[in-house]
Amino acid sequence: MNNIADTQRIHSFRFSPTSLKVYRTLKPKINSFQLIYKTTLVMGIPIAPLNARSSCAFILAKIWCWSIFLYKTVVLFITFSHVHRMLPGYASLFAFYFFDSFSYISMVAIIHQRRKIYSATKTAVELAARIDPSMFVGSKTIQYEILLLVMSSLTIISLLIIFFFYQEWESYIKILQAPLPVYQYTYTWIVVFSVVSLLSWSYITCFLLVLLCYNSFLAAGGLVNAYAESIRFMTCRNALIRGLGLFRELCRSVQKVDAAFNSCVFFLFGTVVGNFFGAISVLFSDSVSFQTPVARTYVGFTLLAGVGIIFVLTIGGNTVSEGQRRLKLALLEDSKKMSGLPPDVVRTFTMLSDNIRDFKLAVTGCEIFTVDKGLALTVGGMIITYSFLLFQFSGKPFTT
Repeated sequence: MNNIADTQRIHSFRFSPTSLKVYRTLKPKINSFQLIYKTTLVMGIPIAPLNARSSCAFILAKIWCWSIFLYKTVVLFITFSHVHRMLPGYASLFAFYFFDSFSYISMVAIIHQRRKIYSATKTAVELAARIDPSMFVGSKTIQYEILLLVMSSLTIISLLIIFFFYQEWESYIKILQAPLPVYQYTYTWIVVFSVVSLLSWSYITCFLLVLLCYNSFLAAGGLVNAYAESIRFMTCRNALIRGLGLFRELCRSVQKVDAAFNSCVFFLFGTVVGNFFGAISVLFSDSVSFQTPVARTYVGFTLLAGVGIIFVLTIGGNTVSEGQRRLKLALLEDSKKMSGLPPDVVRTFTMLSDNIRDFKLAVTGCEIFTVDKGLALTVGGMIITYSFLLFQFSGKPFTT
């Protein structure tokens, strides 16, 4: 992490009041990214440029982003050094360390890729305006998605507070012995607060990353689908030449989206799958702490959120693969219209056809797996298999 904010963009902490400019940003009425970027900035993750009239806004934004990042780092160290004494069993510890470690890495990956992310989404918005000016880029329900983020975050924070500060508080007073000359109550409160805040920040970061990836995948898929509709009516040489150049820009735009998000998607899927295994293991745990309604509700909420994340991401990524399928169908329909046209038109159409057949449009996780519906089936089958194995080895009936 070299820098977290820029002079004009909140990308670098080097600030020069004399270099203020007005940067052209994404048009808020035709895309969902403006609202997402405002939300990520509130959470201390700067991605989009910040246009402000005073230098004070940049300084405050830098201080805010640095403060959030340092706070997350401090509570991470405090939590990781104490949580092994607070949670019973290996499964719960595995789920905790895995989830929070990958969430922290995902946050760093977002900040590290922020310029690529903004450039990719900006290119997609500008290209969409050229292909279909009336197209909305991203998810049209982004306001409700942000509202769902707020409501689910409040729910998870409430469950964590009840579990750590009320249900297990007395045991933590005895377990967490202060190594420093600090009042025992104060020391325990700091440690427990760090655990709750780290889990909350990890959940919010994961949710924000899902929204960012999902809307970017929808933007890429929308571009491919809009282009597939546009080439259905190309029967002249000049239109085909423009279509060929537009297709190459389309491929570069989809590749930029994939390059900006593939590492984030990889860590996100790792977070979700690891949390699945840990949550299912906790369901079969014999620990008294995990037999309470609060713990069961939290685990159920975690499993439901994991299923939702897998579903949303694969649906978003599948729009790109589905768009390429529609593109090939549109190409097949156009080929039937080529008979009887001049040879130069046919040659140009052949060039366009060859380009479309050679390029594979998809979004991936570090180019290891493709994000589509098939991935959801693979993850689902793996989780179901693990659940049945754990149920069989537990030697007791499954109760909720």
